[in-house]
Amino acid sequence: MILNTVVKQIASLFIISVIGFYCGKKDIIDENFSNQLSKLLLEVTLPLLIISSFSFTYERAIVNNIVKAFIYAVLIFAITPLMVKPLLMKIGKEKRDVLQFAMVFSNCGFMGFPITQSIFGNEGIIYASIFNMVFNIFVWTYGIMLFSEIKTIREIGKILKNPGIISALIGILIMIFSIKVPSVFQDAMKAVGGLTTPISMLIIGSLLSKSNFKNLINDASMYYGTFIKLLFIPAALYIVSIFLKENSIVMKTFILMQAMPAGATTSLFAENFNKGKEYSVFIVSLSTLFSMLTIPLIIKFCL
Repeated sequence: MILNTVVKQIASLFIISVIGFYCGKKDIIDENFSNQLSKLLLEVTLPLLIISSFSFTYERAIVNNIVKAFIYAVLIFAITPLMVKPLLMKIGKEKRDVLQFAMVFSNCGFMGFPITQSIFGNEGIIYASIFNMVFNIFVWTYGIMLFSEIKTIREIGKILKNPGIISALIGILIMIFSIKVPSVFQDAMKAVGGLTTPISMLIIGSLLSKSNFKNLINDASMYYGTFIKLLFIPAALYIVSIFLKENSIVMKTFILMQAMPAGATTSLFAENFNKGKEYSVFIVSLSTLFSMLTIPLIIKFCL
């Protein structure tokens, strides 16, 4: 059942990217259209997806676990960059920045949610939602810093004003004050936010259609990065959980979320900032492909 869910999610991603590949080859999605789609995602669909993800209900009995989930998620996103940075020092800066983004930010939404639910049920989804919320805060701060050259306080201020951070703050207020968003607005946000994954995979497919496969396939750094993302990071988190004697569903959920492949956000940011576009596409594609083998291993030996 679990393996079947993993395979279905990965197959779905690849089918959409193949459609994007066809659209790229036929110039249905050309470079200009791809840039516009990226802006649509980063400024409209992704922020709405973020806001809608904060609207979840929970039982008072698991409030302590929810607090624990917030603390653990923040620690994971604060420590993971420090952990992987030394492992990437010998790789060129542009590739290193793309790899570091891919290592830290996984496909915890489209793939992480259904797989988590199949293993831990609705309680797992609550913790996955919290993980995803912290993910969004870090991706719109630390993530943007990796792709842009931050030199002044004013530039940092601009980052804090971006749609991702604003939407995360709105979502936090909705959750903290239990604000009931009218169902018509909630449904609209979910519908538009739900476009994020399919459109992002279409973009990835279109970028693949214009990539130099030979040069990229022979690049050892991609396979090295994929190993770190899919096996080293979740295994390290598992070892930490053993050391701390922490065997809760919260920790298991986060180990699983970190075992997901590189998120499509990697390619979206690379496209938007025009930095390592081809390289980012292959990292996302390669890690997604290999995750079909590694996720069942993590489930078997680490959960």
